[in-house]
Amino acid sequence: MKTRFALCAMIVCIATAVAAGQQVSVNYNHSQSFSPFHTYAWGSNNTNQIQNSILAQVAQQDIDAALQGKGLQKVQESQKPDLIILASGGMRQQTSYNAWGMRGIGGGMGGITPQQNVEATLIVDLYNAGTQSLVWRGIAQDTLSNNGNKNQQIVQKAIQKMFNQWPKN
Repeated sequence: MKTRFALCAMIVCIATAVAAGQQVSVNYNHSQSFSPFHTYAWGSNNTNQIQNSILAQVAQQDIDAALQGKGLQKVQESQKPDLIILASGGMRQQTSYNAWGMRGIGGGMGGITPQQNVEATLIVDLYNAGTQSLVWRGIAQDTLSNNGNKNQQIVQKAIQKMFNQWPKN
C-alpha cells in the first residue's frame, strides 16, 4: 500500500515537472557591445528553418517587432546588415502521466492516465555579420496545445521573455 502510494506520488511529481510551463533562456557574448548594431536581416542560409508554418510566421513577426522595439532596423541581407538572424525550431511528441488515487476502506483505488503532448523548441540566433560570430542566442521550450490561438500566444510570450533579457549597452 505504501509502495503504491509512493509510486503515485512520484508519478504526480514527474507529471507536474513536465507541465511546469515555459522555459526561456538567453545567452550572449558579454564582452560584445551591442551599441554598434543598428540593422539586421534574416539569414537566407538557414537550413533548419521551419517551412510553411503559421506558427513560424507568427514567430518571425514577433521577433521583428522585438528587434525593432530595441531600435534595430530590418534591411535586406544584400544591404550589409550589422546582424544576421536565424531562427529554427522543432517539435517532439512527449508522454506525460497523470496519477490519481483515493484512500478508503480496503485499500482504496487509483489510476494513471497517459497524455500525449507536443513539446516545441524555438532557437533564435543573432550573428555579427562582419565577424560571422554568434553574439546572442535565445531558447524557448513549451508544451503546445490543440488551440492555434493559444499556441500563438505561447510563442509571443516566449519571444517577449527572450528579448526582455536583451543586453544593456
